[in-house]
Amino acid sequence: MIEQEDTEQRLARLAGATDALRPSVGFSARVMLAIDGEAAPSFLEAAWFSARRLVPVAAIAAALAVVWAVQVDNSVDDELATSYAAVELE
Repeated sequence: MIEQEDTEQRLARLAGATDALRPSVGFSARVMLAIDGEAAPSFLEAAWFSARRLVPVAAIAAALAVVWAVQVDNSVDDELATSYAAVELE
């Protein structure tokens, strides 16, 4: 409980110390003006923004698929080699 009381006291002290902090006059208006001034991204810009996040994931998936395919190919080759070496006796 002492830790929680200490935290509550610190939060109360910080709230009192920062109570007078306010944004400057016209800050909200300037932010809204900047947002309104931005043009909507084109299709290519939006696609590039999405691709930057997806390309690394796709590259990892492709690398894992290649590793899996090589392992499967090697195991199939091993199985075929043992079946070719088998001799049937009558």
